[in-house]
Amino acid sequence: MKNRKAVIISVLILIGVATAALGLVLYRNYSTYASTPNLQDALSSIPSDCQFVFGMNVQKFVASPIYTKFKNSENRPIGKDLAEFIETTGMDPARDISFLVVGGRSGAKMKGEGVAIAVGNFDRNKITSYIRSKLSPAETTYGSESIMMIPEHKTDAVDKGIVFLDEQQIALGDLESLKAVLDVRGKGNQSILSNPAMGPLIGSIDANEMIWFAGDIAAAFAKTPVPTPLGPNISFIQKIAGTLNIGDAVVGKITAIAQDADSAIKLADVVRGFIAMGQLSGSRNPELKTMLSGLTVSQNANQVSLAVNFPAGILEKQVTDRKSQVPGL
Repeated sequence: MKNRKAVIISVLILIGVATAALGLVLYRNYSTYASTPNLQDALSSIPSDCQFVFGMNVQKFVASPIYTKFKNSENRPIGKDLAEFIETTGMDPARDISFLVVGGRSGAKMKGEGVAIAVGNFDRNKITSYIRSKLSPAETTYGSESIMMIPEHKTDAVDKGIVFLDEQQIALGDLESLKAVLDVRGKGNQSILSNPAMGPLIGSIDANEMIWFAGDIAAAFAKTPVPTPLGPNISFIQKIAGTLNIGDAVVGKITAIAQDADSAIKLADVVRGFIAMGQLSGSRNPELKTMLSGLTVSQNANQVSLAVNFPAGILEKQVTDRKSQVPGL
C-alpha cells in the first residue's frame, strides 16, 4: 500500500514544492512527446503572491542521458505499482506529462505554502477513479471543482490535495493554495506573471530550458528568515533567476540581483570565497574540486552571475555517495 501511494503521489501529483532544483530533477518518471499542453497556461495559473517559481521541461529531461541512468535504478515495487497505474488509468508518465511548474511563498512559522502544476494529457475520470479507489481522499467542492485531499500514509494528516484544472493540468498543494489557483482561473484573479517583481524576472529567462527558476528573495525572507550558507550576506540579494541543463555536462547560469553595486561586489567575493574553500578540500574529494572548478563568478553593476559547467557524472557520484550514507536507501 505504501508503494502504491508513492506511485500515485509521484506520478499524478508531482508532490513537493521545490526547495532545490537539482533535487527535484533527480526524481523519476516524467516525460512526454505531446505538443499541445502549454507551459504559459500553467504559469498563468500560479497565484500572483507566489515569491518563487520553478519549472522543468520534462521532455528535455527524459531525452538526457541522466534520465536513463536514474530510470534503471528504480526499485521493483515502485515499478510494479507504476505498471498497475498505467494499465488502470491509461496514463503513462513517460508519454503524457510535458512540464512541471511549482510556485511557492514563505508561510507563517517557517511553513512554506505553494502549488505544483503538472501539464500534459490526462484522462480525468480514470485518474480520479483510481485515486478514490486506492487512497480514499477527503473531497471538498470549491466553485465547480472537486478538490481531493490526500491522507499522509504515516500520520493520516490531510495537508495536500489535488485538483484537475482541466484535461491538461493537474494541481497539487495545500488547500488554500489550490483555492487561490482556482480563483485565478475562475474569478480572473491576477497570476504570477502580473507580479511586479516576479513577472519581469520570469520574462528574463528562457522558460523552455530543462530547469529554470526565479525568486523574489527579499520578499521571501522578509518575514521568515532562515539559515543559509551565505549567512547574513543573503540580505544583499533582492532577486535570483537561473537555468540549468543536464546532459553529458551540467550547464547553466544563475544570476542574483543585489541591492546595489557595492552589495554585488561583496556578494561576489563571498561566493568566490566559498568556491575557494571547497577547492582546498580537493585532496579528500577530487570530484568536488572538479565540480567547483566548473563554477565561474562574475559581477556587473548590481548583478552577480554564476556560470555552471561540469561533467554530469560528478553529480551522479555525489548523489550516489549521499544515498549510501542514508539508512534504508
